[in-house]
Amino acid sequence: SEGGQHQHDFSSLFDVDAIDASQRQSYVTMLGEAYERANSATENWGEIPRAQKIGRMINQLDNVLQESGITDTDIFWDVERVGAFLEIREKSDLVDHGPRIGQSAAASAFGLGYTGHADDSAFLNHLEQQREIYLERKKRGTESCAGGNAPFFAVIQSSGYGKSRLISQISACRDQQYDVIYWTFASKQAYPPKNVEISELQFNSLRREALEKALHREISVAVGNAQSGRQADSETIFIQLGTNTKPPPMQQRTDQKRIIFVVDEASELLGKFTSDGVSFYRALRTAFTKFETEASWLFFVVMSTFSSITYLSPELAMDPSFKPYSGYDDVNQNPLNPFILGSSFRVNNDRHAILTKTVEECHDPQCLYSMGRPLWKALLTGTTPMLPHKLLSYGRKKLRNSTDNDPKLTKKEEILAVLSVRLCLSISPTSWYVPSLVACHMGTALSISEDRMSMVVTYPSEPVLAVGAKMFMKNQENIGRMISALQDFLTHGAVDRGYKGELIVRLLMTLAMDKAMGSEEVKEVQLKDYLVQFDRDGADLGELINGLNNNGYKQFDVEEELKKLKRLNLDWPDSRAMLEEKLEEKKRNRASPPLMYADGRVCFTHFVYLSKSTQGELITHDLLRYAYRRSAAIVVEEGPRGIDKVIPLRVEEDKFVGLVVQDKNRVSDTLQSLTRADNPATHHKVNVEYFLTEAEKETFRSAGVDLERNWPAILFAVGVDKVGAEVATQLEQKRFRHNNLSNTDRFDFPCIILTGLDYSKLMTADAAARLKDLRDFEFVPSLQKREDIPITYGS
Repeated sequence: SEGGQHQHDFSSLFDVDAIDASQRQSYVTMLGEAYERANSATENWGEIPRAQKIGRMINQLDNVLQESGITDTDIFWDVERVGAFLEIREKSDLVDHGPRIGQSAAASAFGLGYTGHADDSAFLNHLEQQREIYLERKKRGTESCAGGNAPFFAVIQSSGYGKSRLISQISACRDQQYDVIYWTFASKQAYPPKNVEISELQFNSLRREALEKALHREISVAVGNAQSGRQADSETIFIQLGTNTKPPPMQQRTDQKRIIFVVDEASELLGKFTSDGVSFYRALRTAFTKFETEASWLFFVVMSTFSSITYLSPELAMDPSFKPYSGYDDVNQNPLNPFILGSSFRVNNDRHAILTKTVEECHDPQCLYSMGRPLWKALLTGTTPMLPHKLLSYGRKKLRNSTDNDPKLTKKEEILAVLSVRLCLSISPTSWYVPSLVACHMGTALSISEDRMSMVVTYPSEPVLAVGAKMFMKNQENIGRMISALQDFLTHGAVDRGYKGELIVRLLMTLAMDKAMGSEEVKEVQLKDYLVQFDRDGADLGELINGLNNNGYKQFDVEEELKKLKRLNLDWPDSRAMLEEKLEEKKRNRASPPLMYADGRVCFTHFVYLSKSTQGELITHDLLRYAYRRSAAIVVEEGPRGIDKVIPLRVEEDKFVGLVVQDKNRVSDTLQSLTRADNPATHHKVNVEYFLTEAEKETFRSAGVDLERNWPAILFAVGVDKVGAEVATQLEQKRFRHNNLSNTDRFDFPCIILTGLDYSKLMTADAAARLKDLRDFEFVPSLQKREDIPITYGS
């Protein structure tokens, strides 16, 4: 199909005896027309829930059928069939796992020694909690199983967190009170490889009932084998279709062991359908319900990187197998809670261990790229290790879910992923993009709501992804697309609109860092060399910084100035005296004091978020040491600190301060107003006496940092069009955080101020224009909507 998109096969939706091949294609065409009409008629189609999409498709389908003269529409009013069409049409990318590594490399990584973590026990605790809930429901007689609620729950997380490895470890621990049966529907190239086969030769005539019976039978056989200690006849389990062999009876266990029946990569079954339009995955869930009486010792676990919990463990209203009955209980009917694997991230991210290494050791790709999910270090250190540059390429492909090296970004999901990795975006939990980010673009799931309609997703600090994403941001076409996409994300609520100005500044600072590093993947850069990346016509920051480093005035050579005057015939008798007086005046009234730590070094590839609610996470000396070793800059949550970002600044071998950054997006700001001594944004708020607590300051003093030397500060006033660069100098008494008003010390320190957005050295004119559009963008409903909602938008 056009644009290299997937070829979608919808024919199985209408594989019923009453419909011939020509009718089948006609019905597929009509469903496609209904989809296109619903999509084009809905401005924010990508953001609305699946249930609303199905409803709008059905409304459009009614019109399509009337235009076609078809009166028998029962087949089209099947919500599951319309939902299945939508699933194949939009979700096929979610079942495509994108780039894969060679099986030998995967097996090598999988075979490394296992490092335990908190989720080892948390998973088993969750399993027993869900079992208790299920048995309690059954005991109440709420007929929960009649609604399709089977004894299972889903394990959700993106690729590389060790879901399969966790199950393998539980199985290997013989002292555990569990036996594990492991099925995987992954491809043969994956690891662990596929070990369950359903013959595709019979798909055209395969009906739901036959598949459910076959799955029921094979599950019973596998459980019987586990109970008796027998192994399967072969490594691959073949689901025998069309046989009337009854499943073997379940034997009650006489020992204390329980069985965990795991189905991995279950999302592979979502895109396959029986001839009567039922997905293989739904048939599997129905087969699970046949074992409700064994739930006290047999429980099922479904695992997948496919994060759309609406499909894997649907809410009751979205479950097509549910038939409501009198007196059912909504709460007790809800599916069991999923388990979100997350603590494995800590295995290779121990702060103490990282801080024992030098900066140079941490910035070595072998070490730096291992920070993050367990996958990265496993691939780097397996028995068949992957070279760092190969891992970087693989991580880049995983981030965009692509097998090629094309640097151009075209899909909104991949743009959102790249921006989130580098700029630390706040992604809406209800955004349509969220499931795709976890399933295909390496996003990390943190929590899922009970109604399955929202999921909190983040991108923690993973240098290999951040460095990999740099390639995409070197492409100027991508920069323009990213800025336009950001505006679209803000419009439809995919990204929080509340901090638009901060996003713009993060983007500018990231582009400047990339440019200062040059072709190097990760490189330390002197602060003065980083700051000059913000040079612009009419605002020569390089000249300003050089002036600062020369005590606020350029070297003024009287003899050279006299020569210039002679060449211009302007040499008067008192010229020398006038020039010497001018030089002395410059020395007395210098523009500003020296820029502190101008020769210090900065090095960051991405931003990370420092929450004020996080226990123990303060702006300490060790935090700056740790962030620098991860090549990370810090975003500070809104609050009393008065600053927005802290960029770790290395001033000695292992001694750090910060480049303090503030963002302003007000139109009324000017250089004149921002440089006034009574403006707190450029004076007392960017002073360490204000934004650091006493406990935080003590960590720097203990490390030998002289806090009498103020940290360099920069303010981006992006809300105005006038381009300028200036320095505000603190020369009077300050208001300190600790309210020590008796402090009368005078401190000389500059805050560099930049106004406007014409950063032509960082981006093309087209991208700069789009950046201004993003800055000026405000969501305003149509006039009709404003009239419909007078309390909010009316005059």
